[in-house]
Amino acid sequence: MRIDKDEEVSATPEHLVFAYYIIGHGFSEATRAVEAVVHHLILAGNDVHVVTGASTFVFTSAIDSPTLFILKVLLDCGAVQADALTVDRPASLMMVHFYWSV
Repeated sequence: MRIDKDEEVSATPEHLVFAYYIIGHGFSEATRAVEAVVHHLILAGNDVHVVTGASTFVFTSAIDSPTLFILKVLLDCGAVQADALTVDRPASLMMVHFYWSV
């Protein structure tokens, strides 16, 4: 990979660099991403930078590669839900206010 004078990132067709953003709600999003995308990108010889709030072990227990990079970041504050279909809007807004004020 190289950075051109225009500050555009370029890589050879054989070696690409991916940034993959995954929310940290539970493990379902992260485990599906590992199985469906990240694992295959790394097997194809690419670098994958995962930016997530999910636990690191979800990725490192499934993939042992020097081309996997994990950056722990809270990507969203989530929604407060009474059940799978009902969002508590006032409580969710309070969570947004809390995370942005920290």
